[in-house]
Amino acid sequence: MKKYIRALGIDDSYFVPHVPGSSNLVGIVMRYPNYIEGMLLRKIEVDGMDVTDALIDMLLSKYGRQIKIIFTQGITFGGFNVLDLERVWKEYNIPIIVISRKMPDLRTIEDALKKHFDDWEHRMKLIKKYEIEKVKNGKYEIYVQIVGIEKEEAERMINAFTVRGAIPEPLRVAHLIASALHFGESRGKP
Repeated sequence: MKKYIRALGIDDSYFVPHVPGSSNLVGIVMRYPNYIEGMLLRKIEVDGMDVTDALIDMLLSKYGRQIKIIFTQGITFGGFNVLDLERVWKEYNIPIIVISRKMPDLRTIEDALKKHFDDWEHRMKLIKKYEIEKVKNGKYEIYVQIVGIEKEEAERMINAFTVRGAIPEPLRVAHLIASALHFGESRGKP
């Protein structure tokens, strides 16, 4: 692991499902192994399709050129605001690792998309574009979608940035800040 490699961890704040409004998208820039160098904050529309633009805007910040890996807490933010992993990878050539504690229930997700969105097929295509794989993070098993990096290297990066537990530190800190922005204090596991 390079001594000064920097990761960007992304999570969103609480929102009211299917109610128009916005959610905070929190980005934590962390230098290996666990030194926070910066925080980024953007607003995204609940159930919109602007999370990809918000992430790209973060990459255009003063920290953007330093980011070598992106960790995201899932592929949807602010409800069903789906991140276009391929677009970010093609435009910025930065590997992305989508992390979930549990295997996403794609059938339930598809049913919800059909119920609420005219463009459900497009959103579902983005969600299913990359295979969901199980990887080991210490003693934990987590589920990932990987873009721009081999599975073995992704697993190594996840383990390298994890201080304790199952989730890499940039994501854990992003989650703490995102929940505090809404509730006034941090809550729950990412």
